[in-house]
Amino acid sequence: MTDTNGEPRMSLKTKATGVPDPASSQGRGGASGERTTYVMQDDSLPLLGMFAVGFGLLGIFTIGPVFVPLALIFGLIAIFAGQILWGLTALVLALAGFVTSPTLLLFLGAGALAAWLGIPL
Repeated sequence: MTDTNGEPRMSLKTKATGVPDPASSQGRGGASGERTTYVMQDDSLPLLGMFAVGFGLLGIFTIGPVFVPLALIFGLIAIFAGQILWGLTALVLALAGFVTSPTLLLFLGAGALAAWLGIPL
């Protein structure tokens, strides 16, 4: 992934190591005008997925209305960032947190009752 100038751009999954790519150029730049390209390595921790799973567990065992939506949001972001297993685990934990949270079930039931009775919210 590069920006408009051709420079490598950082993403949520990669970090620059400062190691020149040997296939990019033979020289060091300078007088010859060649640029050195840096290799992007994916050896960073999957922090988005870890946060999502942590929020999912907190949604089950603590305050569900706070942590279940966070687990859903971070889980979806983790899936789109390429951390699919972490994201899917977070979505399953968020669903379990929703089912075990009386407050969230009350909100769902009140909304269903209002829709059934035709009461606009």
